[in-house]
Amino acid sequence: MKEYKLPQGFLTSGLNCGIKKKSYDLGMIYFNQPYRVIGFFTTNLNVSYSVSLSRENIKNPISAILVNSGNANCFSDDKGYQDTKEIVSKLAGKLDTGKEKILIASTGIIAKKLPKLKVIRNIPKLIENLEDSPVKFAKSILTTDSCTKIISKVIKFGKKKVTITGIAKGSGMIKPNLATMLAFILTDAGIDLGAFRKNAKQAVEKSFNSINIDAAESTNDSLFLASSKKIPLTKKEQKKFFLELQNVMIDLAKMMVKDAEGATKFVELNIKGARSKREAKRLAEKISGYILFKCALYGNNPNLGRIVAVLGQAKIKLKEEDLDIGFSSFAKKEIKISINLKRGKYNWRVYTCDLTPEYVKINAKYN
Repeated sequence: MKEYKLPQGFLTSGLNCGIKKKSYDLGMIYFNQPYRVIGFFTTNLNVSYSVSLSRENIKNPISAILVNSGNANCFSDDKGYQDTKEIVSKLAGKLDTGKEKILIASTGIIAKKLPKLKVIRNIPKLIENLEDSPVKFAKSILTTDSCTKIISKVIKFGKKKVTITGIAKGSGMIKPNLATMLAFILTDAGIDLGAFRKNAKQAVEKSFNSINIDAAESTNDSLFLASSKKIPLTKKEQKKFFLELQNVMIDLAKMMVKDAEGATKFVELNIKGARSKREAKRLAEKISGYILFKCALYGNNPNLGRIVAVLGQAKIKLKEEDLDIGFSSFAKKEIKISINLKRGKYNWRVYTCDLTPEYVKINAKYN
């Protein structure tokens, strides 16, 4: 079994609290002292109680992040938000910190009441089982995922060693602008918060905002990045660090697509020669979420008419001689598709997958 390393300043835990029958469903990331956290959330207007509370608390230094799976903690009843605040308050009391210093994330079934007493009863055990490994935590955040998604990278700067560890979940309800995904990026790099936020935002655009499984946005998407700042870095070293940070986030995003519900194909779609970055991104999203195109991928059928149709839907009118489409065999498990519009200098890349009967079966029974 592969060993993963946590950065200095963090511990995690995971267990079953009874939301699910047997699988891990409750996890925590513990900070050895309060650190500032950068957060990105769903653009869906109907959000979970967990997202609402975390949006409020993230302006403060944070002591811990509590996560549950199997229940979205969303649109269940008029006491849902108060229940969430009570859970957070109980954890804060056990950790001897302020309730405003706790973040919370949830994933699972919407409109089903979160069993708060099961969560609260297991908080002491969650604290007792903290460890220097992300594995149990990674298991505790899964829903329809078939595997954990962890990346741990050690970067050397002379005698200094900086660690970046990323943990994520997500395999369905995923499109650009986050998805039904939770992701947690931890590091011990000593970096400026403003620079961290700026570079993290750019990395999100090229990673979690550039994947599309089924063109569906969730109510719960949350991405948190935290640094314990244990190992100071120079400006030159920070430049290398931010490149590695982006690579970790892209790799996690790819893992989500490769684990997409029922998928048999992983697709890298490159849009080239667009008039603007916005046009390139918009077209990449349209094509990667187009059901007929995704069916063609599943059927090993390079039907270029599907792409031509999407171009027209996106209000992009081209002459036949100006459209340049290149692709590898649709019969392979990993496919590369390149579409050159020859309209400008802007490019964008997204990662997507095919649409299969298994996807329909999984979501027909999901409740």
